[in-house]
Amino acid sequence: MLNSMTGYGRSEKQNGLFACKAEIRSVNNRFIEINTRLPKYLAALELPLKKLIKSKCARGSFDLFLSLEKDDDSGADLEIKPNLGLATQYFEAFKRIKDELGLSGDMPLEALLGVKDIIKAEPLTLDSSQEEMVLKTVESALSALITMRQEEGKNLQKDLADRLQEIRQLMQSIQKRQPVVLEEYRNRLNEKIKTLTEGMELDETRLAQETAVLADRSDISEEITRLGSHLEQFDNLFKKAGPIGRKMEFITQEINRETNTIGSKSVDFQISQSVIEIKSLLEKIREQIQNIE
Repeated sequence: MLNSMTGYGRSEKQNGLFACKAEIRSVNNRFIEINTRLPKYLAALELPLKKLIKSKCARGSFDLFLSLEKDDDSGADLEIKPNLGLATQYFEAFKRIKDELGLSGDMPLEALLGVKDIIKAEPLTLDSSQEEMVLKTVESALSALITMRQEEGKNLQKDLADRLQEIRQLMQSIQKRQPVVLEEYRNRLNEKIKTLTEGMELDETRLAQETAVLADRSDISEEITRLGSHLEQFDNLFKKAGPIGRKMEFITQEINRETNTIGSKSVDFQISQSVIEIKSLLEKIREQIQNIE
């Protein structure tokens, strides 16, 4: 079954403290490329997230968008913490000034809180349960993306199968046309010689030799056989699991090669027209398989 490289998946999860949202998109690429857009406090999860995507997908260009917010809407980027070490130093300094100068009264809390850096904002740190929730959210979004890629793959497979069937029918028409071409050539040659020799009969042996020369020069039986084999190989790929896009690209090139050879050997208008139609279908197939994993 074919898988497309185009897909989209989205997921949201909550654990009572945080809400995580993940979106992932993919488009075609010859290899696999993963771009992540993560908040700074999730940077440590970049490598595990890339490994997760690579374990499920073989090709494509992926964009992952991830956010983690506190359920109380207080923001998840920073955690506000007291700088107790610095506050202790300031308090001890104030106390020493009071004692050495013989001052009275207590130091008001407002004075201490007004000191720079007593209250500090630090990047959010996640515990293992929160990291697990993030990974599960991304995994769920990735699962939705893969489902979409599979559905799109079914559509691609149907389209490719239809075009391959058209090529097969054109190939069969070429195969049937070839003997007729030789007979028509023989008759035209005979009529032309009669005209040039004022109705004199041509030696049948010589006529047969000339026809045989053309038959040898325009013989496409081997190309037809190889073309049929390539089409069968293409059909067999539909039944295989895993990434097969590159194999399809190679087989398409081989089909095109045999088609070009048939066209170069052809001396018949109808066969030439069939070759043009096959090449047109191959171009459409080539465009489609660019998006197959």
